[in-house]
Amino acid sequence: MTASGAFIPEIDGLRFIAIFAVVVFHLAAGLAIKSPAAYALSQNGFVGTIAWHGFRGVELFFVISGFILALPFASHFLEGRPRVSLGQYFLRRVTRLEPPYLLAMMLLFLLQTVVRGRSAAQLWPHLCASLVYLHNLVYGTESPINNISWSLEIEIQFYLLVPLLSMLFAIRNKIARRAIITAVCAVSTALGWLFISPGDRAYLSILRFDHFFLIGFLIADIYLVDWKRRPTRSWVWDAISAVCWPALFYFWGAGAAERDPVLVTLLAPWAVMALYCAAFRGHLTNRVIVNTGITTIGGMCYSVYLLHNPALALLIDRTRSLAPSGIYGANLAVQLAIFGPLLLIPCGAYFLLIKKPCMRKDWPRKACQRLRALSPSVTAD
Repeated sequence: MTASGAFIPEIDGLRFIAIFAVVVFHLAAGLAIKSPAAYALSQNGFVGTIAWHGFRGVELFFVISGFILALPFASHFLEGRPRVSLGQYFLRRVTRLEPPYLLAMMLLFLLQTVVRGRSAAQLWPHLCASLVYLHNLVYGTESPINNISWSLEIEIQFYLLVPLLSMLFAIRNKIARRAIITAVCAVSTALGWLFISPGDRAYLSILRFDHFFLIGFLIADIYLVDWKRRPTRSWVWDAISAVCWPALFYFWGAGAAERDPVLVTLLAPWAVMALYCAAFRGHLTNRVIVNTGITTIGGMCYSVYLLHNPALALLIDRTRSLAPSGIYGANLAVQLAIFGPLLLIPCGAYFLLIKKPCMRKDWPRKACQRLRALSPSVTAD
């Protein structure tokens, strides 16, 4: 469901890749903590390196967000479509994303305090900061309520900047417009590398990641102007996809980053851009990406993202000793085969009951109508 009624299946397919990478990372990390003898030292191999750097799926999400949010603004400037109402734009962000987020954070707060016995007084300030998307800025660390919320706070910062950044699409000359976006990406990447360290407040802010969002802007520009919303296919893009998806995560791995960190930092966003283009333009790649099963799971990635890590933490205690072979990749695959269906059940239910209703643009009005219908009518004597 989208506000415009336009569905781009490739986007949900790419969401699947991003959420799959993040889930595999948290699974690998959780197993390494709970069962170090079998899983802790395996990140040195090819499969282990890819799994241990699945957290890069967050940057993949940032590119997707840049594309999605740029599209209506770019359509106005580049295709002459109606101007985006900023009031509707911000209201849509609130009504679509806030209810699932707020409910998940409060449920996880109860889980931490009631079930796990942690101090409510100590966690309460963290919950309050997380609910208003300020935990990163206030504490400079991930939220103990749900550690994945750090990236959602950065998403909110980007949402606020989109109307301003979208003025880049007002530049009529295609070459000049893309050159400026590319230059801003390059400057952002360099500034983040040179001046933002892990201990800084800016480390968990839009200042460190805005070039990934702007890569999404570039893809939106190409999608509308060059592809006219109907990209042509080529087997060359399939070859790029087959080689570069696993290479990307290995390239992002600790070993590659330590050998040539500047090259890794500068090239990674553009490698993601090429792979996203391959998702639209490859024959076989596109067929896989738009598969109904892939897009269905990708479409509920927000629910999976909100709930998967606490669910994994509970389940790993029961499967941590399961390592049927001496091969790390095989053991991880067995764990994933167990966790996959178990994760999809609660996350799918949360999506259907909470998230999907909020995807309807008119749900607040209908909710008010139902509340009025349920309230007892009062008649005057």
